[in-house]
Amino acid sequence: MDWINQLNPLTHMGAGEYIGFWQNLFATIFLGFWSRIFAVLLLGLSFWFGVRRRNFMMGFWTFLASGGIAYGAALFRFLGLLSR
Repeated sequence: MDWINQLNPLTHMGAGEYIGFWQNLFATIFLGFWSRIFAVLLLGLSFWFGVRRRNFMMGFWTFLASGGIAYGAALFRFLGLLSR
């Protein structure tokens, strides 16, 4: 069970630093042009994994990642965690 603790990011950094990392990520990369590019690429991968490779779980996770990138900044703004 020690390897599960290594996956927890809060063992490597503080909670404030972790929240700041995600806020910075959604304020820069996941906003605007790059978020659209990443979302389209992940939607393409979702289709490819789900239909062509018949790996539905990988298709599902790439679809969720695409939605997270596409709507993450708007959700952060709605919750008040990201300023304009």
